Amino acid sequence: MDQPLDRSHLRARYRITGRIVMDTALHIGGGRNPSAATDSPVVRDGAGRPFIPGSSLKGAFRAAVERLVPNIPHLRTCGLSDAPDACANRLREELKDRKNIPEEELLALLDRILCDTCRTFGTTHLASVALFHDAPISEVWRSLPEVPTQVRDGVGIDRDSERAREGIKYDFEVVPPQTSFDFTLTLENPTERDLGLIALGLQEFIAGMIPLGGIRSRGLGRCHLENVQIESVDFTDPQAMKAYLLDGKMTAESAQDFVRRHLSALLNAERRS
Repeated sequence: MDQPLDRSHLRARYRITGRIVMDTALHIGGGRNPSAATDSPVVRDGAGRPFIPGSSLKGAFRAAVERLVPNIPHLRTCGLSDAPDACANRLREELKDRKNIPEEELLALLDRILCDTCRTFGTTHLASVALFHDAPISEVWRSLPEVPTQVRDGVGIDRDSERAREGIKYDFEVVPPQTSFDFTLTLENPTERDLGLIALGLQEFIAGMIPLGGIRSRGLGRCHLENVQIESVDFTDPQAMKAYLLDGKMTAESAQDFVRRHLSALLNAERRS
């Protein structure tokens, strides 16, 4: 099931799209802004509209996959280990006294050291198979003269007394529930294992089990993914490549079929091992 690392040329591409719908309010901070009317405004694009950064989506999606991978015996992840970035640290140790290592040797080293989730979602020495695009606010919201947001109050808590501390009141901006964002994920040269891990994360996202943003302990960030569409193109097939390059055509597959097929392959590989 697992294949050696080889990303020297583009063989296949998958495009997964959908709509993220907020079930509760969302706060992804955009940094302090002296001109803002709140202590912690939400992140906005160049037109002043809230959006979800691709890095936030990737982090939440990867974390959800890393929580489930330890239940699949033939897979491993360093994401929940006692040493954060364990794969990156092992690689750094292996490479500290070596310079100008040949590419073939480096790929073999990555193949041996990296855990399954690092091979799919990337590490300091290997790009991710999965590109999570920034998620703009959906068109129905973009058409409004101004995207509605809310400002909520918060207070600092003394961890010893578990009571509110004096003088530490603050407020923060949120995007309200039912706001939706356009989701796009691109996969390039995924292995069967990569597709299985992506299917695992998609199932969790569709089921509403991947919260986004900050202040989640107060119930913020609950959401679900809907209207999922999956398209792919096999660049090793001359006719498929021609249809894609000339007309933008890709092969469509239902989200249910994609998730079921690749999760089955992931779990069947466990039984064969």
